[in-house]
Amino acid sequence: MFNSSPLERARAQAANPTNNKVFYDLLESIVAEHNIEPDCIYAMDETGFMPGRACTSKVIGKAGNRSQHSTESGNRNNITVLPVICADGTSIPPLVIFQGTAYSVNWLQNNPLKASIGYQKKGYIDDELGVDWIKHVDKYTKEKANGRDRLIVVDSHHSRLTFGFLDYCRRRRIHVITYPTHATQLYQGLDVVIFALLKRCFGKELKKFEESTGQRVQKDNFLTVYTPAHLAAFTEENIKAAFSKTGVYPFNRNAISASQLKPGVETSCTGDGLPL
Repeated sequence: MFNSSPLERARAQAANPTNNKVFYDLLESIVAEHNIEPDCIYAMDETGFMPGRACTSKVIGKAGNRSQHSTESGNRNNITVLPVICADGTSIPPLVIFQGTAYSVNWLQNNPLKASIGYQKKGYIDDELGVDWIKHVDKYTKEKANGRDRLIVVDSHHSRLTFGFLDYCRRRRIHVITYPTHATQLYQGLDVVIFALLKRCFGKELKKFEESTGQRVQKDNFLTVYTPAHLAAFTEENIKAAFSKTGVYPFNRNAISASQLKPGVETSCTGDGLPL
């Protein structure tokens, strides 16, 4: 007998045919109405890193000894990375949020990705950083858009739903739609294709760095270690797969299989996917 968690139940109810239809209907209509081309279709998500918590890896030890150990750096500060990908196979520099209460210029000294860097006391995005983030997205995408409408697909985290965030988008013709709540594991291409690979690559780079230098990965050298993992995961092929496997581009309302869409007890959309 297995007991499902509240989140598992919420995900099961969110991934249902009703919400699926609403999401793809909305996506199709906005793209068609505003003639949004693939090089102006974006998706974002966030993922966390805690360098002191090593990724699972195989360790060679004595035969018969089932418990093997590898050392960890002891650095348990949370770091949030927010990548943005485009349906044309490109990406923009990510936003990186460090856990802290003040900004340090040392964080910028090793920044090969030219990432934007922020801080928050717990290392997560908040409403203020959400506005900073969409300004960052606009900065790196407006030249390519050249006056055309843009679309960005996001989850329904409150930092993407504030008046400041949405008003900034409205004034710059950036259309915002959200994935069905609690169902990003099916609809968000970064979750489906890229993040697991990114974490594996980062784990390898982390281990290599600490073993070769004897140093701990901290805020001022995090991007030095993270950058090779990012470049390995965010290839044109992987980015395009993130959009195609979730049916965002090329558009495919049948990308999510029927077996993944279990009819939920509650099938009202509660605003999921509505244009914002």
